[in-house]
Order: sequence, then C-alpha cells, then structure tokens
Amino acid sequence: MRSISLINGFYQLAEKVMRLMQFQLLWILFSLCGGLILGFMPATVGLFTVIRRWMLGNEDNKSYTSVYWTTFRKEFWKANGLGLILSIMGFLLYMNFSLIRFSHGVIYWCLLILVIMASILFIVLMLYIIPVYVHIENRFSRYFSISLLMGVSFPFHTLLMVIGFYLLLLLFKTVPGLIPFLSIGPISCLSMWISMKVFTLKDERKAIRQKHI
Repeated sequence: MRSISLINGFYQLAEKVMRLMQFQLLWILFSLCGGLILGFMPATVGLFTVIRRWMLGNEDNKSYTSVYWTTFRKEFWKANGLGLILSIMGFLLYMNFSLIRFSHGVIYWCLLILVIMASILFIVLMLYIIPVYVHIENRFSRYFSISLLMGVSFPFHTLLMVIGFYLLLLLFKTVPGLIPFLSIGPISCLSMWISMKVFTLKDERKAIRQKHI
C-alpha cells in the first residue's frame, strides 16, 4: 500500500511538472508571436490565466492551448498598455535613483528615503498586478490600487512570495539547465498560488465585515 501511495505521489508530481513545462513552452511561443517586445505581456497574462484555471480545476475542460490563444488575442493591446505603464514607472524610479546622487545633506537623505519607499511599493505592485488582472474584472486604473492594497494588507503573504522567488532564483542559479524548461512556469505558479490565498482571505474579511453591519 505504501509503495502504491509513493508511486501515485510521484506520478502526480511528474504530471504537475509536465504541465508547468507545457505552460512555459506556450509562454515562449506566444512571446515570440508578438516579437518578444509586444508579445511578452500578453503571453504573461495568458500564462497566469491558464495557471489560474488549472488551480481552479478547469471545470469546463477546455484545452489550455485554446485558453492561452484566446487570452493572448483578447488581452493583447490592454496587456501591452499595462506593460508600458509599468515600464514607465520603473524607468522613472531608476531616473530618480540616478538623480538624487547630485543632492547633498538633508535633501539627499529625504529624497533617498522617498525613492526607496516608492521602490518598495513598486515591487509590491509588480508582485500582484498580473494575478489581480487575471482574477478580478474591474476598471483598468483600479488594478494598480487593488494590487497595492492587497500587498500592503497581507504583508506575510507578500514576504512569503518574495522569499519564494528568492529560493527559486537560487535554484535556477544552482541548476541553470532548468531555466529553459522550468523557470517562468514555477515563478508564475508560486505568484498565482499565493495571490489566490490572498483573494480568499480578502473575501473572508469582506464577508465578516458585512455580517457585522
């Protein structure tokens, strides 16, 4: 019985690994379809969409390739708009870091603290923006505030995500052969899994507040 349980566990693990490899392959192919620059964000949105569906059980049994393709086409320009805004925000932060070195004294330290705080908020935004985008239907501008609010409201999960990313990066550094096959897939899976936990906790908190009204 124990050997059968081990075999079943190994089979399930192998199935999950193969699924993540499939998702990563789709991400690479669809990124190339958009010429990398225009394909990166739509392909990433497609990746998180199929991972979310996979975690929820894919109840309608649609092909993940079909879901990926549909999402890629539907979200192409909107996802690229999101990527453009994030790129501009990141560039402005970089410029601020470059410019504050010309300041001196108290002004330098005040600007440094402000830029560091802005950078932390930007990192939090980057951690949650894609999971929020694929999970919640809302106005485009609201995705940014919702992502920040979630990251700040659940600091333990945010820290857990950062630690998880760091451990994965250490793994890829130790075993670089995994990168072509299992890199963006596990990273996205970890991000979506923790974000789903946050979504659930957020809904539970909302339900509790409504009971007390």
